[in-house]
Amino acid sequence: MKVSVLMGGTSSEREVSLKTGKAVINACLELGYETNSVDFNGQYDSILNDLKYSDIVFNALHGTVGEDGIIQSWLDENNINYTGSDSNSSRLCMNKNETKKIVQKNNYLTPSWFTIDKDLKITDEIIKTVKFPCIVKPNAQGSTFGLSMVNNKKGLTQAIELSGKYDNTSLIEEYIIGREITVGILDNKALPIIEIIPDHKLYDYECKYSPGMSQYLCPADIDFNKEKQIKEDSEKIFKLLGCSGYGRLDFLLDRDDRHFFLEINTLPGMTSTSLLPIAADKSGKSFTELIDIILEISAL
Repeated sequence: MKVSVLMGGTSSEREVSLKTGKAVINACLELGYETNSVDFNGQYDSILNDLKYSDIVFNALHGTVGEDGIIQSWLDENNINYTGSDSNSSRLCMNKNETKKIVQKNNYLTPSWFTIDKDLKITDEIIKTVKFPCIVKPNAQGSTFGLSMVNNKKGLTQAIELSGKYDNTSLIEEYIIGREITVGILDNKALPIIEIIPDHKLYDYECKYSPGMSQYLCPADIDFNKEKQIKEDSEKIFKLLGCSGYGRLDFLLDRDDRHFFLEINTLPGMTSTSLLPIAADKSGKSFTELIDIILEISAL
């Protein structure tokens, strides 16, 4: 099999993507696949020849263009096979607002929220609708860029300004006290659940990508029946949103043992601190085996 690893990109997550790409390349070489790396700088014409002669492209991009359906649509137009979900589901899942609407409509719990434009003045009328503390985050962004926990009006304005650096639309979301858990999906089946215990109050960028800044408990210490329900719901939501192959869903498990859907990641990271590889390892699959499975199911 000839594999091209598409990585880099022009989003805020470029550095994370490069780390994912390098790890994937090493795994592909270990598997004996003919492998080449393609660093995407936003110029489509410059990468076409490198990609179209591959049997498959491992999409190691993160963030906008890589995860939001744009690169997937371009690959489809050029009849190039790639890993991960298709353009429609990728576009949908990058949009937290639309994703949460669908999840809520299908009777799954998700924290209450509303959206706000970055140029909208924060009036007293808006403030009245906000229950502090709350979470502010960009509607279409990953890796917790632009994420804030807000305790007052002044902080809300600052948080929306920060979020607005990454997207024109922000989510103002209910803050729920609870345990942060994540469910990896591989070949449309749920992997062992991971509980994330960050050093900071929020699982922010530093905690996510700095070794030692978070503890990962896998499998999470959750009642058997509850664990089964969360896994089943994760698989159903994954299918509901049109995803395929692999991905990762984030939840909050509150004090009453209710699990609230937060968001879904259609191209989860593949670095040393990434969560999908941790869950796969706990299920008996090494990192190299994980990459091989992703390639195999995508090639089909």
